[in-house]
Amino acid sequence: MTATANLPRLALLVLITGLLTACSNEKTPTQQWQHSHLGSYAAAFSPDRRYALVGDTDQPAKLWDLESGKIKYSWQNQPDQAGTTTDVAFSPDSRVAATSESNTVVLWRLSDGKPVSRLQFPVPVKDMALAANGDYLLLALQDRTAVYFDVAANQVRQIFEHDGAPVNSPINQLINTVALSADGKTALTGGDDRTARLWDLETGEQLQQWQHGSPVSLVSFNPQGDYVITSAGNDQTYLWGLPSAQQIAALNTSPIPLDGPWADFPVFKTTTTAVGYSADNQFIVTGHPNQTICTWRARNGENMACWQAPRREALKPGVVLQAVTFSQDGQSILTEAGNGLAQKWRFTND
Repeated sequence: MTATANLPRLALLVLITGLLTACSNEKTPTQQWQHSHLGSYAAAFSPDRRYALVGDTDQPAKLWDLESGKIKYSWQNQPDQAGTTTDVAFSPDSRVAATSESNTVVLWRLSDGKPVSRLQFPVPVKDMALAANGDYLLLALQDRTAVYFDVAANQVRQIFEHDGAPVNSPINQLINTVALSADGKTALTGGDDRTARLWDLETGEQLQQWQHGSPVSLVSFNPQGDYVITSAGNDQTYLWGLPSAQQIAALNTSPIPLDGPWADFPVFKTTTTAVGYSADNQFIVTGHPNQTICTWRARNGENMACWQAPRREALKPGVVLQAVTFSQDGQSILTEAGNGLAQKWRFTND
């Protein structure tokens, strides 16, 4: 019998809470910028780590140059009418960016800031991902589908759906989140049916399905394409190897493993809102809705550190991390939060 088995339930809860609290503390960023005055609805870092795109509330979306700390471009779907940007994204080659306002998506060239295409869809866009050069879009739509859209041909190439079977529902379930592999061959979708699914973009065939304990809110390919990350709200975040589709790790900030009866214990559950990868594929950074930022080893999901971003105003609610990444030199972590603050943090891998 283990030592923890002899502890009363309340004492064990105190122990677990203390372990989790010990690995998360507020610290001071090395640099900080105010990227939004009212707060942002969405944010993303370019894959080349040169820019941050922030969707301001009731303001044009702004592309920030991270080196100079200045706005490079301001973008809005209608030249004379600023709306709330509900989602933003970059192509994997950092040549094209996308902004979404409800059911309208505009693609923008980063070289000169000019619009490439303006696309309107019959229902609002929930999430989006771009292929190289912005040639294709993968969109999670409010009508319970995800569509793979050929921009040049103005045509839907594939439609993906999440049937309700995993949650014993007779109707298809909402798709919340999407991602495209860097090579443009496969797609990820995550939905209210509590599954993340891997798809072949050429044939539309489902290649893999991973079950979670609640609706899936985040899916992501690492840039090298040898693993994916899937996360369910108030549940768990997993690493899955490719092409094996086998679990590498469940991200866990406690030394107590998540197998056995502890997997459903509330203190072990979390929500991941953002993920980023180091250029050498050795490290992962995650952002969460409770001000928390964490770093992990990619090979086994080992937790390295967690800390909390300070609030913009002490009496306002917690901060949702909307985008996270590593700096170009790999020595720092960059974050964008929903309170409008961008921050830079020192990263150590020991």
